[in-house]
Amino acid sequence: MRAPILHLALLLSAAPALAQQPKDQLHLKSSINQQITVYKGTVFVNGNKAFFLHDDVNYASRRNKLVEDAGAVFLFLEMARPPEKQMLVLRIDHSNADSVATSVLSDVKDFDHDGQLEFGGKAPVPPPPSADAAYYVPARFYEIKKGSIAPDEAYTQQIEKKINGVYLAMPYDADGKPVVIRKK
Repeated sequence: MRAPILHLALLLSAAPALAQQPKDQLHLKSSINQQITVYKGTVFVNGNKAFFLHDDVNYASRRNKLVEDAGAVFLFLEMARPPEKQMLVLRIDHSNADSVATSVLSDVKDFDHDGQLEFGGKAPVPPPPSADAAYYVPARFYEIKKGSIAPDEAYTQQIEKKINGVYLAMPYDADGKPVVIRKK
């Protein structure tokens, strides 16, 4: 009788230690054995400080990952920056990290089925100025191709025509505000 009570007491005292701790770091390894750690807003590559960012990384996100293409290594991090979540992309080169893109939070996949990975999307649209109009806030998609990241203009135009019925090359007025378009 005494042993089960002792076991129960030990179990109850150890329960807080078994509870899940909030995730505050990220550990990844590339195919060329680069050890990449993100801890308290700092990116370490092979133990060396490589990049500092504000500690607004969502460490538990499934979107945090390494993507390798043509020998280049890209680190995708979900950032909880107001007003919306964003995706920060760093290029890892030896023991250095450099920011190469910031986009709307999205998955990294072949959206347009062209054999290349894409990421990006459309930012939230401000409330419309009238019932029959809307602000034109363009989508932005990027493509990973031949070890680099570049805007995917073809897919961006395709999505804009599908969503807004039109693609505008100059989506902002002289004051930097989104252009108003009529709803389709």
